[in-house]
Amino acid sequence: MKRVLLLLTFSFMAATVQAVEPALLIEARRARAESIPQVAIQKLRTLLKAKDLSDDVRRAASHELAGALLAGGEIEEALWVIQPLADSGKKTARLLQADILAHAGRWLEALPIYLELTDPADVAAMAQVGSAECFQALGQTAQAIEVLVKFTAAHPDNTGARLRLAGLFVDAKNLARARALLQAATPRRPGDEKWKKYIEGRVLLASDQAAPALVLFEEVLHDLTEVSESLLFGVTLGSLEARSVLNGYESADGVLEKFISRYPGSPYLAAAFRRLDEVYEQEEHPSESELKKNALKGPLRRAALAQYYLARMYLRVNKPEKSANALEIFVQSYPTHPLLPMVHLMQADDFLKRGALPDAVQALEAAMREAKGDEERAAIELRTALVHYRQGEGLLAANSFHRAAQWSRKLRANAIFDAALADLSLRNYERFTEDYHALNTEYPGSPLLSSLVLEEGFTQARFGDPRASDTLDLFLHHFPNHPRQNEARLALAELALQDGDRSSTAQYLQVVNASAPDAESTERAAYLAVFAADAESPPAPAKVIGLANKFIEHFPHSAFLPEVRMKLGQIYFGTGDHANAETQFTLLARESPATTYAETALFLAGQAATRWIDAGAVDRALGLFDEVVKRDGALKLYARQQQAIVQSKLGKESEAVTIYDAILTAQPPPDPDLRYAALCGKGDNLVLLGRAVPAQLDAAIDVYDFLAALPEVTPVWRNQALYKKGRTLELLKRQPEALTAYYDVLEKSAAEGREFFWYYKAGFDAAALFEKQEDWKSAIGIYRKMATLAGPRAAEAKARLNQLRLDRFIWD
Repeated sequence: MKRVLLLLTFSFMAATVQAVEPALLIEARRARAESIPQVAIQKLRTLLKAKDLSDDVRRAASHELAGALLAGGEIEEALWVIQPLADSGKKTARLLQADILAHAGRWLEALPIYLELTDPADVAAMAQVGSAECFQALGQTAQAIEVLVKFTAAHPDNTGARLRLAGLFVDAKNLARARALLQAATPRRPGDEKWKKYIEGRVLLASDQAAPALVLFEEVLHDLTEVSESLLFGVTLGSLEARSVLNGYESADGVLEKFISRYPGSPYLAAAFRRLDEVYEQEEHPSESELKKNALKGPLRRAALAQYYLARMYLRVNKPEKSANALEIFVQSYPTHPLLPMVHLMQADDFLKRGALPDAVQALEAAMREAKGDEERAAIELRTALVHYRQGEGLLAANSFHRAAQWSRKLRANAIFDAALADLSLRNYERFTEDYHALNTEYPGSPLLSSLVLEEGFTQARFGDPRASDTLDLFLHHFPNHPRQNEARLALAELALQDGDRSSTAQYLQVVNASAPDAESTERAAYLAVFAADAESPPAPAKVIGLANKFIEHFPHSAFLPEVRMKLGQIYFGTGDHANAETQFTLLARESPATTYAETALFLAGQAATRWIDAGAVDRALGLFDEVVKRDGALKLYARQQQAIVQSKLGKESEAVTIYDAILTAQPPPDPDLRYAALCGKGDNLVLLGRAVPAQLDAAIDVYDFLAALPEVTPVWRNQALYKKGRTLELLKRQPEALTAYYDVLEKSAAEGREFFWYYKAGFDAAALFEKQEDWKSAIGIYRKMATLAGPRAAEAKARLNQLRLDRFIWD
């Protein structure tokens, strides 16, 4: 099949060979001309193994080999072979390098090479056409038109170029120019006749005549003789669009699926997958079977693209486990693929959606390491900033927003705006002012400016800054027609009320009421009243409860309802009214199952159910925690932990151990603290089981040993594990080993990061055990060790030390 856009097949010798050309070189050229590239490749490889080749012949043979490899579809090796010749500055070698890149669909890499070659007389024409092809493939239609307009002016007899220019005018929706070029074009070759038929079909399709357009496209597809790769893809897309107009996308996707199956080496393969993904997005029930099939078989390029778009489909149809698995397979299978940054971005978005912020950070760092273009880097920085912001790391968020603004002009305004908001979260008003001035200088009419002034006032009010009133007044006077004027007035009313200025409070509220506030302002005022009451000092839980219940009554369908129910549930929980707390949390989860609050609400409802006496409370708690588990969100493993705790309280230690094992073997693994808690909980339940089966005590000791030996374990968990190991050894009547475990708690406690609860429990228990054995000197040694270390019970240890010395007359 001929190359895209124009019939540019050519053969080149790097230099005129002064001696007689080797027979293998002549035979290789002949085989390539006969479209048998594999024979040409074999002969050229044999020739290049010869040690007595002249430099000219070696260069000519290498150039010919690169062309043969391209014809044979061995793209990566073709690039490797042509690279030294291209680096030497030979124009024809650079052109072939660009052709290879374009054939691989690597348009961004091919384009700058073509552009640098548009002047040299020997390659200019082919480079100009190549650059037009790249522009078109990259969706830069205007630039492609500009190149071909100049080319056809210089080469008026080139019918193929004029036809392709007509196609570009169709892309640009300039049907008049397209028709004029078609009318003037007189095809001289079969390939040009098919191009003309294709463009005529495009014009018909753009003129809402899908049926006759489809007839023309199918005529071209029926006989692919003299059909170039770009024409084949264009006709395929035309057939797809015509079929979708006539019968819907479900009847059209097979056209692209067939193209992908039959032409895995097409330079338009990536574009085909991209368009197929768009088609699947329009379908109600897209099939994943074709993507899965292509992802599992070669060639490599098609498999990688299929895997990428399979992951995209899973994300789009909300199949988180499948999408996460598909993305991880891509990362492991294609570690150098150009789409890798986008895959890491998709992973980050998936982690963000599930609230797994540390995992999102890792994915974004990986994406940045692989990023190639400025727009990619800007998108990564924006996601990184969002993660930092959600983690409460305002400074890191602001810095990432600023970097995104530097990378991308397209994203600059929003990135500066977001940076300014991050500055506000830090109350860094100096840097906020710099961002505001930058936005005002570059985008003086942007509506983002007024929003920044209002957000500055809200931030100042939130943190009790005395400048809040002035900032909000500035907003009212400078932006009198802003739709959020009432929000500013309500904020000012709250500030006045906090200052005890009842007159100003009444004045602002009167203005709000006189302005015939819309329902949103009224609703917002009631919503803010709940949280304003919650922020009062001293706390007024009854007031918050009253305002929250009133809000729920008046605004049962409000977007703020989940937040208000969450706050109401938290207040009930904090006041010990666990029954009402459970009710509010459960209602929140049932009414708003898709909100970010739903998972937390279910978890808290379960916790509330475990805290009040009711015959069915335990069963409800287990059911609520099970709902959290099924959501597979950030709290899944914590819900498992709560289930284990409940089972243990019910005396079902075996069930608790099973649940703890599920936590410990989960993928992704639990957070460190949850892992430590699960290990400790498992050990505790094994000890309880050991009452009936002593062998379980040995299993518990193994768990405690494992926990204590973990490299990064914190002092609290290490000391707890060692202490509980000692208690278990006492149950087994292995006092010497128990004493060693207690001593290890004292010995391993460092001067920094010390904890005291388990430290003193181990120390005093060890001393008591020594006293029980009448080993007074050892007991004194333990007390001395605790008394020497500054801590809350050091004085108690010292007193016990002195008393024991007095009682036993031991002073050495």
